[in-house]
Amino acid sequence: MPIGYTSYYAGSFEDLRSQQALVAAQEETAPEGTLAMLELQLAEAPHPDTLVEVNNQLLSAGVPPWEGYSSIVFADATDPKKVYVCWTKELAWSGVIIGILLFLLPTILGGVLWFLIPQPVKDTIIMMGLMMVMLPIMGMITKEK
Repeated sequence: MPIGYTSYYAGSFEDLRSQQALVAAQEETAPEGTLAMLELQLAEAPHPDTLVEVNNQLLSAGVPPWEGYSSIVFADATDPKKVYVCWTKELAWSGVIIGILLFLLPTILGGVLWFLIPQPVKDTIIMMGLMMVMLPIMGMITKEK
């Protein structure tokens, strides 16, 4: 938090999707030009490329960063699982920000994890998926009339 500013505790949001309305309501009551910050405690430390991608998506959506900063998304230097999203309130941006976070983070994290998984585990996952498709088809083919 920049020097001279005050932060207000908004609560602990274990499930960001279910608390989205509360975050938006808090932002809407703040005056224009307010510095807003959303702290995310993730289950796993995100890859730096993931944070860059999320930051670029937010900037391209028109979300304004804090004055004097060029980024919106920041990783915590002391806790790699903690990420901060910092923007200046002009409109109620929290809905856009949460929407992008809920769409991009799981997709990108899943893609990164897929490259980290050993090949035998990938093959097993693919085979299990194929079995889930083939079992109903085999059942329909062998069904007696």
